Amino acid sequence: MTTDPSTQLEAIRESVARHIANGLVSTIHIRAKAARDLATELDANGANVDNLVDQHLIDGGYNPTEVRGGGATEAPDPWAPKPSITEYIPAPVRDVLADRLAHMLLSPAGSALQLQARELTFDLKAQGFDLREPIKQHIADRTLGPDPVDVPF
Repeated sequence: MTTDPSTQLEAIRESVARHIANGLVSTIHIRAKAARDLATELDANGANVDNLVDQHLIDGGYNPTEVRGGGATEAPDPWAPKPSITEYIPAPVRDVLADRLAHMLLSPAGSALQLQARELTFDLKAQGFDLREPIKQHIADRTLGPDPVDVPF
């Protein structure tokens, strides 16, 4: 490991460029957007790494012009559904949210809790975080009890 500042800076630039290149070709929309945003911010602050990013793209078998042109020049379709982020939310968080929303939905008919639970569920779904199936499962578990076919041991 070197303590030379210029060598360290070049290693950092190389690492950042590699991560941006990997992000740009990612099929995960959020990651690709984050890579574009980081490259733009570095450019705006005089820390351009575009040539290094392009070299990583070429080394990976990609055409830098196509990769950069894909998301940057297209205007997002306002009617397109949001990409699903449900699988990126940790399972314990999904489970707790679904359980609490199921509990709220089972409150007395017409209550403020039911209204809030519905609004929150559909607002989350609009953002790509769909909890409808886990909520249904929690409601079934709460109302029907455990499945008698499930062996308790």
